[in-house]
Amino acid sequence: MFKNALYYQEEKESYKAKVLSCLPLEGKEKAAWEKRVGKSFPALFLLRLSEEPFYPEGGGQAPDKGTIDGAELLFAENVEDEYIVHLLAKEIPEGTEVLCKVDYAYRRRQSENHSGEHIFAGLINRRFGYSNVGFHMELLGDNPHVTVDFNGELSEEELSELELAVNAVIRRNLPVEEKYLEDDFGKENLKSLPDAEDGGKSEELETSAEQLSVEEPGGGLEREWKTREFRQKKALSGAIRVVSIPGVDSCACCGTHVKRTGEIGLFKLLSFEKHRGGTRVFLLSGELAFLDTQKKEKLLLEASRKLSTDYQNLSERVDKLKEQTEEERGRRIALSLQAVELLGNSYKKELLIQQEKAVLTGKPLRGEGLEYYGKEKLAVFHFPDYEMILLNKACESLKSYVDTDFFCFSRRGEKEWQFAGAGCSGFLERFKKWKDAGRFSGGGREEMLQGRFLGTEEELKAWVDSAE
Repeated sequence: MFKNALYYQEEKESYKAKVLSCLPLEGKEKAAWEKRVGKSFPALFLLRLSEEPFYPEGGGQAPDKGTIDGAELLFAENVEDEYIVHLLAKEIPEGTEVLCKVDYAYRRRQSENHSGEHIFAGLINRRFGYSNVGFHMELLGDNPHVTVDFNGELSEEELSELELAVNAVIRRNLPVEEKYLEDDFGKENLKSLPDAEDGGKSEELETSAEQLSVEEPGGGLEREWKTREFRQKKALSGAIRVVSIPGVDSCACCGTHVKRTGEIGLFKLLSFEKHRGGTRVFLLSGELAFLDTQKKEKLLLEASRKLSTDYQNLSERVDKLKEQTEEERGRRIALSLQAVELLGNSYKKELLIQQEKAVLTGKPLRGEGLEYYGKEKLAVFHFPDYEMILLNKACESLKSYVDTDFFCFSRRGEKEWQFAGAGCSGFLERFKKWKDAGRFSGGGREEMLQGRFLGTEEELKAWVDSAE
C-alpha cells in the first residue's frame, strides 16, 4: 500500500513517469509470469517507474489495465510494500520518460464494485456480526461478478433486505472517506471482529437492514462504530489505510473506491450458496450491475414474446409448460417401456427356438429400430434414442425376460455408446476385465451398472462376438 500513489490521489487517464529500471525475464521466472497472465511472449520485462499511476494487484482487486509508452500493461504487482513492478512485452531503457495511460473505464468498474462490496459487508457485519473472509472481483469476460464469503449463514429473505439497504445507502450519496493510521492496530483491533463460532450476534447489532440504511451519524450505530474502529481480516502494522462510509462501515483496505456512494448507482445480488459453514454471495455494482440487469430484462421480454404472454404472467406460463412437458415425458416413458416389453418377449421366444445354436439371430445394433444381438450367455439390446434414465428403466424391465448377462446400448456418437447392464453372479468381475481392455468406462453393482463404450458399430459387434 503506497500512501502517496497517484491511483489514490488523482482521477486522470494519462501520466508521465521515468523508467527507473527494466529487468529482462528469462527461464523459469519468465515461464512463471507467462503462466500467470495466461499467454506466451517472445520477451518479457519488469519495469519500475518513478510514479505509481497503476493500481497493483491486492486486496481481492485485480491490477489496473493500460499502456506504458504504447505497450500493453500485462500486470502490476506490489513487491513487499516497497515498490511496484510493471510487466511489459517491450523493453524500455532506464531513464526514458514514458507516457502512462490508465484504462479509467476499467478502474471505475473496479472502484464501483469494491465500494458496493464495502457497504454490503459493513451492513452484514453490523446486523449479524459476520465477517468477510473471502473477496474476489472478476469483472472481465461474459460473466462478470464479485464473490464474497461470510463466516455465517444468510437466508434469501435476509439477503433481499440487505440488497435494499445497500441501494438505500447508495441513494443517500454518503462520502467514501479514507484515513491513514500509523500505529500498530493489529492485535488490539482483532478483538473487534466477532467470533465465527458464536456468530457474533448481540442486542446492539440486532438492527434491521432498513434501520441500518438510514441511520444518521451520531446515533447508536455511530457510537458502536467508534468503539470497534474498523473491520480487518488480519493483524496489520505500519501505515494502515481505512476506508469509511459514515454510519455504515469502516474497513482497512488498499483498493480503489468511488468518492461518494451515489456514484455507484446500483447494487445487485446475483446469487448465493452455502459455503464452508457460511455463505458465498455473488454480486455486482455500478455500470456492470446495470448491464447485467439490462441483459436479463431483454431475455425476459424475449421469452414473454415467444410464449405470447406478458412478463408478469411469465412464471405461471412456464409452470404450465413444465406440467405439459412432464406429462409428455411420462407418456414417452410409458411407450418406451411398452417397446422394451415387446423386445423382451421377442428375445425370449427366439431363445427357446434357438437354444441348441446358442446364437441369437437379432441384428447387431444397426438401424433405427430396437434390436437384440449376442449369444446365449451374453445379450445386447439396441435402443437408438434412449437417454440414460430410459436405458436404466429398460435394463430393469428386461431382467424379467433375460436370464443371462446383458447390456442395453444407445448411441452417443459415431464412436461412442452409453449403456446400462445387469447380469448373473460374477457379472461385475467380467465387466472389470472388459473395462481393463480399454473400451469400457463406468461401473456400479452386480445388479446394475452403467457407463460408456468407445468404438464403432463394427467394433461393438466384434466385442460381442469375442467376449468371454
